[in-house]
Amino acid sequence: MRLKVAYQSPQSLVGEYTRSVGQGGVTLETRRGLPLGTRFTFELHARGVSRPVEVHGEVVQVQPPREERGYLLTVRYGAGEDRTALDAMIQRIFSVQEREGLRRFPRLPLHLRALEAAPFAPGFVVRDISRGGVGLEVQAAALPRHVRVGTPFLLEMDLTEGALLLHGEVVWTSSVPRKNTNTVTPGLGATFGRLRPEMQRRLEALLALESLPPAPWKARVSFGMDAVTRMP
Repeated sequence: MRLKVAYQSPQSLVGEYTRSVGQGGVTLETRRGLPLGTRFTFELHARGVSRPVEVHGEVVQVQPPREERGYLLTVRYGAGEDRTALDAMIQRIFSVQEREGLRRFPRLPLHLRALEAAPFAPGFVVRDISRGGVGLEVQAAALPRHVRVGTPFLLEMDLTEGALLLHGEVVWTSSVPRKNTNTVTPGLGATFGRLRPEMQRRLEALLALESLPPAPWKARVSFGMDAVTRMP
């Protein structure tokens, strides 16, 4: 089975790519069932880039229709061998941002769930990352009280090449309502400190979407003294 999906920009495509691949698969509703093992190829198209990114998948679960809904297919993703189109998408994102000159480091869209090892801590979502820092959304109505500008920060995740530890400090916070709604989405940004060469290499591999963790992707964030004691 081959499905084509169109996106308005390479940024939105890569953001959805990291969200879906990070979850390890996707659930689709269809009007007819398919046998287990059915192969899927998802063609991800974006404006300005001629060649689509292809993601391969396999049906691993089929739920029969109920309550006027169709079949629910669980498709597990597999790694593609040809990175040409994905590399072109990433390069297009970086090139556009470099021409705009609004930021020191181009940002890569990244949808990565992160948790803090603290009682009653909310969840976080890493939304973008660059050589210089990272932006996160907070899955709560307000920022945690201990998260302020100047607070030490640490992001940890396990990549195929080993652990990635990115230390720095919070440089901005915000609580801005979402567009056309009254729903507030608290967020924060952190800059990275001086990283060891090994961590710099692993960060570069992540920015190229080469050294990725096994699905489902997950990360840990730490703030304050907890971050300081865990910093490399």
